[in-house]
Amino acid sequence: MNHNENLINREHKIIEVRNLKKYYPSGSKTLKALDGVSFDICEGEIIGIVGESGCGKSTLGRSILRLFPVTEGEIIFDGTDISKMNRRQLKPYRKNMQMIFQNPYSSFNPKQRIGSALTEVGKVYGMTDQEIQKKLSQLLEYIRLPEDMLQRSPGELSGGQLQRLAIARALILNPAFIVADEPVSALDVSVQAQILNLITDLRKKLRMTMLFISHEMTVVEHICDQVAVMYLGKIVEMAPTKELFAHIRHPYTQALMSAIPKADPEEKKERIILEGDIPNAIDLPAGCSFASRCRYCTQECREKTPELTMTGSGHQVACHHPIE
Repeated sequence: MNHNENLINREHKIIEVRNLKKYYPSGSKTLKALDGVSFDICEGEIIGIVGESGCGKSTLGRSILRLFPVTEGEIIFDGTDISKMNRRQLKPYRKNMQMIFQNPYSSFNPKQRIGSALTEVGKVYGMTDQEIQKKLSQLLEYIRLPEDMLQRSPGELSGGQLQRLAIARALILNPAFIVADEPVSALDVSVQAQILNLITDLRKKLRMTMLFISHEMTVVEHICDQVAVMYLGKIVEMAPTKELFAHIRHPYTQALMSAIPKADPEEKKERIILEGDIPNAIDLPAGCSFASRCRYCTQECREKTPELTMTGSGHQVACHHPIE
């Protein structure tokens, strides 16, 4: 059983994504950045999204937060469909949906002091100066940084300090949902561990609900309750974290797992090198989009698109010949 299960309220779905599509016209053809993605995130749950660059992870996170219009599908936030709302209609929901960006150096104005940047967030949403100061003191204690950080400019701080402050900024408004888009990939390995431990601690304190985007399997294993593996705009495998790592069903997930370095350098492992070309996302072939790189590919795979299907233990896979 997931050791964080007692933090999750399965009766309360914060996010419900239904057949979400995001298409970009490209001449006479269409780039399908997201092509029918569906999943739920319950209150207090952290779901990880993994996959290679260009698979649609960041587009998914930004689409759920409605940072741009979606082509089709539903995004239901705490019971309300926000997928068709305009900017004015979305404004009341914005404070409850926040984002932590990948690069902490570009997420702060280099000419603005940290205290001013954080205070501005509260003022936009009507918090009083007293409320903001109380909240900032609490958050600085949570992220283990001294109060004098507020007087400094971003250029005086390290990447790890800035990312802690970016997390604090996302929490100022007590959001119900956070998208963390590769929040540790721009940091040194030693700092990555500190930030991941911080997120784990805050999750226990605040019962955070989060979509955690990463390209590193070891990171999502450490922090997420469920993991969804994306390939060319679709989820190809999704399961509770322990189940996914114990019983890989999709050949693409198997290849991603094989790239994880072993702790023991003497331990032998088979690195799966994916051969063949990645299909052009603007002109996807018929059948399974992974077929051209899959060592288990059959004629059925080239002709028929596999659907994401439940195979037991909460494990879903989109493959005609899942690994046993």
